[in-house]
Order: sequence, then structure tokens, then C-alpha cells
Amino acid sequence: MWSKLLDYFSLAKPRILMLVVVTALASAMVAGQGDIRLSTIALLALAGGLASAGAAFLNNYFDMDIDAVMERTRHRPLPAGRLSPLGVLLVGLALVVASLAVALKMNYMAALFVFTGALIYVVVYTVWLKSRTSLNIVFGGLSGSCAVLTGWFAGTSQLSPLPVIIALLLFLWTPGHFWSFALVHQESYQKASIPMLPILAGAEKTAIIVLVSTSFLLLASLLLYFLGWFGQVYLIGSVILGVLFLSSSIRLWMQPGKARALTNFRFSGIYLFGLFLAMALDALI
Repeated sequence: MWSKLLDYFSLAKPRILMLVVVTALASAMVAGQGDIRLSTIALLALAGGLASAGAAFLNNYFDMDIDAVMERTRHRPLPAGRLSPLGVLLVGLALVVASLAVALKMNYMAALFVFTGALIYVVVYTVWLKSRTSLNIVFGGLSGSCAVLTGWFAGTSQLSPLPVIIALLLFLWTPGHFWSFALVHQESYQKASIPMLPILAGAEKTAIIVLVSTSFLLLASLLLYFLGWFGQVYLIGSVILGVLFLSSSIRLWMQPGKARALTNFRFSGIYLFGLFLAMALDALI
């Protein structure tokens, strides 16, 4: 019983779920300038968590044949035969539907971006692009950008270029995060015939592209301050995190091996969490 529950929990990809919820909540805090009802926070966290978990379940369902080939993933519940594929499919669909029902209690725009984010991750990234192009994660990263827009429209009904730029930050963050991960697991992706960038371009070129994308990310993050949308709290946080992330990417460029790639991958998650936390704190203070 408990082992099956743990298997279902693992299919939800809790670390990704946490990042999705944090980015959505931070975006809502910025939209409402720190003035947001607790009920909205609860609904947004629930809708984001359900959508992320549901999309992850469906991702596991459609990827189970690929996961069975890769050393890193062959022990997951579906390829290992510990859970029913039909059961996982039905739970995934139910979670996405539930997320839409919760999001509709906020407003139609929030529900629209909840649905769009799940659609991009499951259909565009997992089913359509993952096995076809090395740019799969670039387009897949748009699903994370939808979490930002969901949060924004949960916090306000006002249109602004600000949420688009914040969503762009998450889009620019995606290559440094996932291509660093792909460098670590290059052989597994190659065995499963997944055309990740390191397989097609090699480790050195991939490290250069990661460095370039990280550099653009840092410039875009500073733009939010210089355009007057954020204050000193955000500036300090974004500069400290940005310098550390850029330093990690430079070290990866200088030594494009698995150890440096793993460090860059791990810090990229810390960077994103810290950056959106700085946004939320800046909105509150």
C-alpha cells in the first residue's frame, strides 16, 4: 500500500511541482503588489500543483517505452511494472481536469494558462517534439512560462508587459537547466534515440550555448529592475544569484564534463527558486 503511494508520489515529479507552484505564487504576489487574498493563494497553489502533477503523470505514461531503455529511468514505476499504465493515464487526466476546475474558481484567464501549460508539456513536448528535435526542451519550456501567466492573472486582471518579460526569464532559464542535465545523461538519451543537443552538437558546443543562454537570462533579469518594475531587494537577489549562476556556467564552458554539468543543473534550480523568491519579497516590502 505505502510503496504504491510512494510510486504515485514519485510520478508527480515533486521538485518540478514545487518550482511550478513557487513561480506561479511569486508572479501573483508581483501582480497584486503583495496584496493578495489567502483564498487566492490557496487556489493558485492547488491548481498549479494539480496541473503539474497531472502533466507529469501523463508524461510518464507516454514516455514509459523510452524510460524502459534508459538506465536512469528504467526503475520508474511504469517501466518496472509496479503500476498500471491505464491507472496512471486516468489519474493524470483526472488531475489535469481537477486543476482546471480549481483554476476556474479564480478566473477564466488563469484556467486558460493552466490548460495551456499542461497541453504544451504533454502534447507539444512529450508526444510531439521530444523524439524529433534537439529543440524539444526550448518549446517545452513554454509550459513553465504559462505558470507565470497563470499566477499573474490570479493576482490581477490588468494587462501589462511585465508578466511577459517574467515568463521570458523562465523560457531563457530552460536551456541552461535541461541541457546541463542532458550533458550528465548523454549516453542514456543516445541509447533511447532522444536527440538532445549534446548528442548532436557535442559537449563543448552545448556548454557554449548554455553559457550564452545564461548570459541573456541575467541581462533580462536585470532589465526588470532598470525598467522600474522592481526595487533594491530584487536587484540584490538577482545580482548575487546571477553572478553565481554565470560563474557556474563559465566553469562548465571551461570544463564541459559531467561533474560541472551536474553542478550547473543543480544550481539552476536554486537560481530560479531564489529569483522568484526575491520577486515576491520585493513585492511585499
